Amino acid sequence: MGSFNTFGKTSKSYGSGKNIWHEIKGAYPVGGTIANLSGYNVGDVIPAGSMCALDQAAHTITIVKASDSDQLANVNGLLQNDIYVDEAVKGENGNATGNVVFAGEIYIDRLEEEVPASVLSKLPMIVAIKEK
Repeated sequence: MGSFNTFGKTSKSYGSGKNIWHEIKGAYPVGGTIANLSGYNVGDVIPAGSMCALDQAAHTITIVKASDSDQLANVNGLLQNDIYVDEAVKGENGNATGNVVFAGEIYIDRLEEEVPASVLSKLPMIVAIKEK
């Protein structure tokens, strides 16, 4: 017998990424769809710990790069998990969702991209653990 999915959610497993969170103490109660997904290609990974600008009313998350200086002021958390961009995500009706952490302890040296000090100062409930 096949499986029945009440909520229409599908998931895939792609192996494991780096463990960057020592402890998550708080995440926003709503996640969101990735608003700027068009900037990614099939096979890309949006890494956990990426800077995020969550719009809770619209349920959207904009991934912010350190080079997006005009967007850094909007960062209100860090991405909880890696997001793998596959064919289904980039399809006509596809989307990717994420969860944004605003409080916890993170291994800051393990992140793919450095989080500027100006952003960390806006996230006082995220403690950066340095290993190096």
